[in-house]
Amino acid sequence: MKSISLCFQIHHPFHFQTFRFLDIGTKKSYYDDLRIEREINEAATNFYLPANEFLLKLINKHKGKLKLAFYISGTAIDQFLMYEPEVLTSFRQLADTGQVEFLGGTSSHSLISLTNQKDELVNQLKDHQSRIAYLFGKKPAVFVNSDLIYSDLIGNDVADSGYQAMITNGSRKALIWRSSNYVYSNFIQPKMHVYFRNEMISDELTGILNSLNSDVQDINANNFTSLLKNLNPIEPLLNIYIDYKALGGFGIEKKEKFVQSFVSQIGRMPKVSFVLPSEIAEIFGPVAEINSNEPICWLNNFNSYYYPGNELQIEAIKQLYLLNEMVVNIDDINLQKDWQYLQTSDHIHLMDDQHPAYFSNNISNCIYKSKYDAFINFMNILDDFRLKILEEAKSKEKKAASSPRKGKSRKQNNPQHLSNKLHTGE
Repeated sequence: MKSISLCFQIHHPFHFQTFRFLDIGTKKSYYDDLRIEREINEAATNFYLPANEFLLKLINKHKGKLKLAFYISGTAIDQFLMYEPEVLTSFRQLADTGQVEFLGGTSSHSLISLTNQKDELVNQLKDHQSRIAYLFGKKPAVFVNSDLIYSDLIGNDVADSGYQAMITNGSRKALIWRSSNYVYSNFIQPKMHVYFRNEMISDELTGILNSLNSDVQDINANNFTSLLKNLNPIEPLLNIYIDYKALGGFGIEKKEKFVQSFVSQIGRMPKVSFVLPSEIAEIFGPVAEINSNEPICWLNNFNSYYYPGNELQIEAIKQLYLLNEMVVNIDDINLQKDWQYLQTSDHIHLMDDQHPAYFSNNISNCIYKSKYDAFINFMNILDDFRLKILEEAKSKEKKAASSPRKGKSRKQNNPQHLSNKLHTGE
């Protein structure tokens, strides 16, 4: 029996606008609101709403045979709530079929797992868990880290947060000679199951869907299912993980026809079925421990790694998380949101030489011309955010001074103390 786990990723960052050195301390917004709203509106209209409607019909047609999973980042959820709440309603309709589940992640598609700040990681995991449970009626059991980042230590931390399994990328760096089509266990915490994305099949499916635009002929699903038939028959699992946008946009009618044919052929194949990620751990036990001392990840479109990353990425991540201990004391909800959006991995992606924005014909959508522009803009915003934190701390100190009882409990929030800790990196 071979089980196919079909997972889709949905992520939208809060893009920054140009933020110069002279803008620090001026209360200028960090975000390119017009671009954010335009992109989420276009994505909802051209991708998510029609694709969700199609999949709902397909699930009902196949009566329990088609099962799907989605990872929706916290920033994408926020943008749907702000601009396109109908999208979340359509995802809830999919959840109500009982054939669709939603995966857990960090609260803002962040890189917190690459640091040693476990308390912040746990807080972000719980925040995303609770939001998914509230929106879709069920607490996620399988974790998807930002860009599928995984290591032994990360897997152990995620296991301590209550997850039973996580998905990562089936790269040669991690698997070496092993196959991605089995379940493995974390080297430190054997109870944590590790699923690997099948790179070849996932990339092939993405390529086919992206090719089905208005300028090409139809592609027969037989060509794709033949790849599945050629997989080693004794390997019990196939994890397909792709960007959900591949299912919509140009040529959506041809894409729907292809997916419908693909699902129908899977339904007719003996001993092959779709399975939810949470069911995998119940069906299959791990065949071996997987050892990954350094983080591995899935970076769509370009090939660099977060860890150790280039000098700009390393410094940006370092300076960002030096603020973590100060942010714990923030009460202002807007600053809390800024903190989440600052951590989104896309800002670090843009500090890479190989980012597709620097080679694309659609570069007008990006305010940066190089990784140095991205780094400088990010650091200016970070400096402004630091000032806001210190102002918040001073405000709290004044309030505490007016109340003797509160004053004793808030000595730790002395802004000078916080400033010293920041600059010394304690």
